[in-house]
Amino acid sequence: MDGTIGWLKAELAVEQETASNAEKWIELIKQYSSPTELTAELLNTVIEKIVVHEAIKSPDGMREQEIEIFYRFVGKID
Repeated sequence: MDGTIGWLKAELAVEQETASNAEKWIELIKQYSSPTELTAELLNTVIEKIVVHEAIKSPDGMREQEIEIFYRFVGKID
């Protein structure tokens, strides 16, 4: 019984953190909903990290490179 209660408490904590992060994300987006320019402040506030993968060159000479953007509080949005 204690194991089930502990598991439920852990799940509740995760859900509460997720809800809190969603609220923080909404507040950030409200602040920067209509930017007129891309500034360092905007990037540092909204984006957690950017991952740039190795470029792949196809036989026809075209280069493709995957870039992933991870936002604060919500992670990667596909």
